[in-house]
Amino acid sequence: MKFSTPKNKIFSAVQNVLNVVPTRTTLPVLSNMLVEVTDSKLKLAATDLDISMITTIPISATKKGSITIPARTFAEILRELPESEIEIEVTENRMELKVEHGNYRLSGIPSDEFPKLPTANLAKQIKIPGGELAEMIQKTVVAVSTDETRPALNGVLWQTSGKSMQMVATDGHRLAKISQKNNKLKGLHDDIIIPPKALNLLVKLLADSAKGGEEKEIGVIFGENNIIFNLDDSIIASRIIEGPYPNFEQVIPKDNDKKLIVNKDLLTSTIRRVSILANTLTHQIKFSFKKDTLELSSANFDLGGEAKESLVCDYTAEPMDIGYNASYVMDVLKQIDGDEVIFELGTPVSAAMIYSSEKKEGQECLYLLMPLRLAE
Repeated sequence: MKFSTPKNKIFSAVQNVLNVVPTRTTLPVLSNMLVEVTDSKLKLAATDLDISMITTIPISATKKGSITIPARTFAEILRELPESEIEIEVTENRMELKVEHGNYRLSGIPSDEFPKLPTANLAKQIKIPGGELAEMIQKTVVAVSTDETRPALNGVLWQTSGKSMQMVATDGHRLAKISQKNNKLKGLHDDIIIPPKALNLLVKLLADSAKGGEEKEIGVIFGENNIIFNLDDSIIASRIIEGPYPNFEQVIPKDNDKKLIVNKDLLTSTIRRVSILANTLTHQIKFSFKKDTLELSSANFDLGGEAKESLVCDYTAEPMDIGYNASYVMDVLKQIDGDEVIFELGTPVSAAMIYSSEKKEGQECLYLLMPLRLAE
């Protein structure tokens, strides 16, 4: 195998594929990256057996071939090399990188020992706007559970029905739900649960392509036990988590009759200050709702510290005190669009519904937050 390529082109591709390489593994070949040369293309691939990524870039090739090499070491060498043309040659499972004033050699593992990568049947792909999908992922992935005793909650539920697509995530303390009108998924009624690692990687790649000013359409291929995202020069394949997903509709309150409207940035900055003196384990802040006033307070008895601050809001219902995890509220506020946020409340022990005062056309976004029991 022999080819040459500019450093910046191969390094950015290697960095993307590196996101899939597991940090710890019992199979040494999984720490390696597959490097394969065809006529004028370089294919780079990695897998952790749950998620696989393949990226191709155009190159000047003089000899075809393939090898797997230690991914992180390869990336570190490329990172430190000066911007220049790099010539790469492989002979007998050893790779040599040649630059103007030096060369670097790495031992690899034969490519036939690398796990079989999924193949994308492009005839089955459905094209949807990448920006819409990225926004849905970002607004829900924050609520994914890390509790391994409930595997279905360790991913984002993606529901595709006739005229819309919906994503839901919950960890039992909070729930994120967003739906977006989309006619391209007509005829699909599958509920699939996707691991967050694959979704976060997809968002990163879409953000990188958006920097170039292009609004990318993305191909989605629904397999029997996997899902494939096709971004033309990159493919991400992920296993799907076995369901069923819990019935989340039944936990969404139907009778929250108290409404608070408050400036989002003002609430965010106040929570940030007051939470400094919150309990380090529970992160609890007390929200005291009074007529046109929201008072936030916290106490840390280990430090002997207390904080209290009031802010103006729109609230006309009966006074009420509720405890919330400040970190969870902040996570929600980061995802809310617009200047004002609305809290719909029921009782001090029932879930709050949180959403933006501004609605995007064809989109609905809602967060649920369970309260904490206030210390007497």
